[in-house]
Amino acid sequence: MTTIIAFVLILGLLILVHELGHFITAIKTGVDVEEFGIGFPPKMFSIKKGDVVYSINWIPIGGFVKIRGESGGDANDPKSFASQRTWKKSLILSAGVLMNFLLAFVLLSVGFMAGLPQSIDENTPLHKVTNREVMIAEVLKDSPADQAGIEMGDQIISLNGKPYTESEAVYEEVEKNADSEISIIVDRRGDKMEFDVTPEQIEGYEDRLLGISMVDTGVIKYNFFESIWQGLLTTGLLIWRVLEAFGSMIASLFTDGKLAAEVSGPVGVAVITGQIVKMGWLQVLQFTAVLSINLGIINILPFPALDGGRLLFVLAEAVTRKKLSEKVENIIHNSGFLLLIVLLIVVTFRDINRYSSTIMDFFKNLF
Repeated sequence: MTTIIAFVLILGLLILVHELGHFITAIKTGVDVEEFGIGFPPKMFSIKKGDVVYSINWIPIGGFVKIRGESGGDANDPKSFASQRTWKKSLILSAGVLMNFLLAFVLLSVGFMAGLPQSIDENTPLHKVTNREVMIAEVLKDSPADQAGIEMGDQIISLNGKPYTESEAVYEEVEKNADSEISIIVDRRGDKMEFDVTPEQIEGYEDRLLGISMVDTGVIKYNFFESIWQGLLTTGLLIWRVLEAFGSMIASLFTDGKLAAEVSGPVGVAVITGQIVKMGWLQVLQFTAVLSINLGIINILPFPALDGGRLLFVLAEAVTRKKLSEKVENIIHNSGFLLLIVLLIVVTFRDINRYSSTIMDFFKNLF
């Protein structure tokens, strides 16, 4: 139940913030809003306040703000979206994404004030570091560690019964025991796991290795102004990294015709949410910030039915001075929406297959 509640709350928050961006910007720029909905129809229930209908819908994977004239109608109405200047239309369409980025910034800033785990390097103020840990940053494919089942993101707790909090000491321990089996205990998202691994000769390296690279992490608390700055820097860095990941994913889709294995839908996110919840509320905060940035970037992609797709039409109209017919534009956006639904179904089935054992354990514990 904790997983379900956390997933619903996180998803609800992200959608609410995104749609509030569209809603508030439309109202403030003098454009009428007809409906503010959480989830997609069919409708569960709704209330009307003023001229706006507020609804909760049965399909909890999104939300929407229905703005007058957003499909091109009521072009002569001064309060219609269709009658607005390009900058107003662009601002309304971009507002949801900007709100998602703002939410990530706020969450990360709060996290830095409370103390978020981060990597430690030569520029880190060591006097501020607490709870030092060694995290696995990379696992070489087909290496001894990979074959044993060790994964990127695992936290090393001990080797041969000795606890470690610095990666350099771990490397030294591996070097000392290069010819024998090493017992490694790791923490994987709250679950302790033990592996017995024997270092081996890896092509391109002189020494016998496990095949892992590590990074030292620790919890650092900042004051209010430092937290704001760190939150801003981290938000910008995450936006850039997510953009890079999406670029690689799209390139792979066109070159290989395959969807990247890292892509997850609602089922995958729900499973990961359950794992993150075990790690503590600060990790949930950080995870929510990352999801918010992902949601923002997905929505700004220039794909029909998404905010970015609608923005592309607005900008194209401003450049060409020609408006695409309302019927054709609706057909394009509806086709894009159907493609997104198909993609969501494919990803969902893949998630169910990937996390089948976790899902079965969840239902066993639930009932």
